[in-house]
Amino acid sequence: MRRVHDLDAKDREILALLEADGRRSSSDIARLTSLSAPTVAERMARLKDIGVITGFTVKIDAAKVGLPVAAIIEFRPKLISEAEAVRLVSERGEVRDCYRVTGEALLVLIVRVASNEVLKAMLAELYRHGETRTSIILDAEFEGRPIFRGHEPPSVPQA
Repeated sequence: MRRVHDLDAKDREILALLEADGRRSSSDIARLTSLSAPTVAERMARLKDIGVITGFTVKIDAAKVGLPVAAIIEFRPKLISEAEAVRLVSERGEVRDCYRVTGEALLVLIVRVASNEVLKAMLAELYRHGETRTSIILDAEFEGRPIFRGHEPPSVPQA
């Protein structure tokens, strides 16, 4: 069985095309990569099987669906266990992403809320269980940056 990181140039081309447009058809990818549609379908299935492709998604503009305020919250629980802290934040719909990190905080949260008042109430709830440090996101300079922009991940040297 091939190892996950043993991707050839065609796999990387397919991944770059899918990152640019996850709804791109196999026949379109085949045309752009000079492969047959069945070969592309087989490669995509293999990339799913080995866990390189973990799913296809849609991007939603949070502000346009009523969640214009974005923040990064560092959470350091004091009165609850680590497992309870993860459970607490996982139950909050405002939390879009949660990362366990090194440093003073246990968790770094990315949240989207309707207003500063909603954020304030959420922070008050978290503060009951520990310490928080919050940064309001003013603007996203870039996000969701593609891994295979140039067909190679940044850490893999070009051959």
